[in-house]
Amino acid sequence: MPRLLWTAEYAAAIGADVAGVSVLEDEGGRFVVLVAEPVLRTWPGSGECMAGQLAHLVEVSGRANVRLGIVPGAAVSRVPLHGFSVYDDAAVSVETFTRELTLTDEDEVRAYVEIFEGFERAAVFGDEARALVDRAAGDLRKVLRSIH
Repeated sequence: MPRLLWTAEYAAAIGADVAGVSVLEDEGGRFVVLVAEPVLRTWPGSGECMAGQLAHLVEVSGRANVRLGIVPGAAVSRVPLHGFSVYDDAAVSVETFTRELTLTDEDEVRAYVEIFEGFERAAVFGDEARALVDRAAGDLRKVLRSIH
């Protein structure tokens, strides 16, 4: 789940200190955020945090300055091995288990831009994206009911 989209409950469930950054609330900025569909079904801890997290994704997808795309599980042949954020053509922030790296080398940035564009072409947006999130939320409810 991209850090910008974390709720406080999700952050707590994964052992992080911080929830999503309020940068998405900056109406002057434009953001394209992609989430691989399997991420919607990767539930940290008991999964209790995911109902709010998935609802938050639907809410964010309605913002005028945010374009939320969900990359369906079977839509790409390349699997994202780690999270990354592209900042125009200037830099890429790569998330690893131990730290965040900032890449500014022109060739490296270009490579990540191309990878991002490939995922963006494979993603669904708008109502179709929200339907995938809603389906994952429904599956979550069924799983949580079955264990309680």
